[in-house]
Amino acid sequence: MTGRVRAHRHAALVAAALVVLAGCGGGGQEQKEADGPAKVRVLLDWLPNPDHLGLYTAQDKGLFTAADLSVKLTPPSNPSDPLKLVAANKVDLGITYEPDVLMSADQDIPVTAVAALIPRALNSLMAVGSSPVKSASDLAGKTVGTAGLPSDDMYLRQITNRAGVDRDAVKKVNVGANLVASMISGKVDATIGAYRNIEGVQLAEDGHDPLIVPVTEAGVPEYDELVVIANRNRLRADADYRDTVERFVGALGEGVRAAQQDPAAARASMRKVATGYDGPVLGKMVDATLPLLQNPEGFGRLDPAQWKSFAEWLHRQGVVKKKIDVGPLVTNDYLPAG
Repeated sequence: MTGRVRAHRHAALVAAALVVLAGCGGGGQEQKEADGPAKVRVLLDWLPNPDHLGLYTAQDKGLFTAADLSVKLTPPSNPSDPLKLVAANKVDLGITYEPDVLMSADQDIPVTAVAALIPRALNSLMAVGSSPVKSASDLAGKTVGTAGLPSDDMYLRQITNRAGVDRDAVKKVNVGANLVASMISGKVDATIGAYRNIEGVQLAEDGHDPLIVPVTEAGVPEYDELVVIANRNRLRADADYRDTVERFVGALGEGVRAAQQDPAAARASMRKVATGYDGPVLGKMVDATLPLLQNPEGFGRLDPAQWKSFAEWLHRQGVVKKKIDVGPLVTNDYLPAG
């Protein structure tokens, strides 16, 4: 196994995702059929895994259907695709990462976060026990694999700076979805982009005695790991789209609550779609993820002040060239009341 997907399954799954997306066309996918539910295409950040518990529990329990929605959850060909394709109106909604939404402001990409799916950081520096990397200070002269996201580069820079390691002395390799396989095979000495509740659990269960250093322990401020994004221009101009987004977010919130209240059902929902995992290990990943879904401010609640603080940190680090106006990037207007 290779973390959030088996390596030998990756090409086939990506090909399938591309076929689905090729049929999307332009202008977004949310559409209301006569006397039928609104069709909504949602592009995930990754292949189905326990981070998507709320989504698949909502789908499995018919909560989207009850909201008069026909929801298609699609894996990406690349983790950076949701931002691009939501902005281009190729898909209706996407699952992506707070730091990447903030960094997209430099390119004026018209997306807005409408809900926090995972309201805390999961990304970690990770290495298997056989690796020469036993701490961040061991990264000099080593090879680090990443998932290919802009935020991965930012985290690596922060980790090396904090550890007193010259960033130029670290070789970076984009390994895409093959984070675990690359560590186990020795292709890389460590990775950025692996999650403590997914790859970390798998490596531990498989006896690889992993080093796991959450990026927030290396000086990165706390952030929302996964958020739901919508097309900002459509939110402004299309009342039907706004209504669809609100109903989708409401049903997703019910899915998260259902997963938390019935972990066995949540595990069953994931087993139907997360086919690249062994059952017992998948169950432990689900159990590790469930507490991480809890948002003390209520499901999906986004904290503009926290986003502003993270944006200011990005600017101080030189990651973005101009100060970010967080206002257009985040809204709680589509969350359930109460």
